Amino acid sequence: MTALNKHQLVFSIIIPSYNYAKTLGRAINSILNQGGDDYEILIIDDGSTDNTPAIAGEYCKKFNNKIKYYLQENQGPATARNYGAKLSLGEYLFFLDADDEMSPNSLKFLRKRLADSEHPDVFFGDHISTSPDGVASYSFTNPLPESNEKRFSAYIFKKLNLSHCAKFVHRKVFDKISYPVELRSSEDIPFMAKLLAIYECELVRFPMTVVHKHEDSLRHNTSYAKEVGEKVVDHIFACTALPIWAAKYEEAYRARRCLSIFRTLYMAGQRKESLFFYRRAISLSPLAALRLGYIRKALGAWLSD
Repeated sequence: MTALNKHQLVFSIIIPSYNYAKTLGRAINSILNQGGDDYEILIIDDGSTDNTPAIAGEYCKKFNNKIKYYLQENQGPATARNYGAKLSLGEYLFFLDADDEMSPNSLKFLRKRLADSEHPDVFFGDHISTSPDGVASYSFTNPLPESNEKRFSAYIFKKLNLSHCAKFVHRKVFDKISYPVELRSSEDIPFMAKLLAIYECELVRFPMTVVHKHEDSLRHNTSYAKEVGEKVVDHIFACTALPIWAAKYEEAYRARRCLSIFRTLYMAGQRKESLFFYRRAISLSPLAALRLGYIRKALGAWLSD
């Protein structure tokens, strides 16, 4: 459990941004509307080619004691988040995507919770999801299992509805883990898995973020799916800070990742390429791969090969 350092800011809100000038102001305003003087905003520009520097510059001039802007060469969101964590001064860090918003009263809610004498390393919360046509829905987070092992396994096997965008993490977590900079997509998965395996976590029943969904999400981009492949698994289980018990989940999770990529490629019409990942999944976990739905897709892919 973590105690607050009274000599530091309480919160650092880090906004990694790449060509989101159109929504950056909305993200910043959602934080400024929280009120209070116990937080800072760090904008980490990942080499944007749009009007991001000008937008960020105007906010820095107006709120020079609260907002800071940093520019880096384009290296991806993982590097931007790690850089923001390194530069931050707050006790708890919050990573807000430049196209999303912090929910009203989020900091007020956390301030009340932090009035207690002891605190977990990570706060997870709910979020509000907004579709491209403006329809909003409330996304509840599943109750957290009691042990780190159960949380870890539930997360990697998709039995725990946790959102990467709805969490506050104590800055000390970056002493042991960080975002995998080699990944341009799905970089949140290894980070979240390690958080759940190593640190003390608490669920607060409050929406932390308004997530704006958009159709060009990288998670559904087939080129990124092929590029990432099994690297997500490698980045989780190569972590030396993981408890010993984590190793027994590697093979089953690797098979699940392969099946996920197989399904993504299959649905995108890339049938021939999808079969590689299906065969790989069978070699790792025949029981998982030989489910009727997967068999049907595999036969369809094989017949079209």
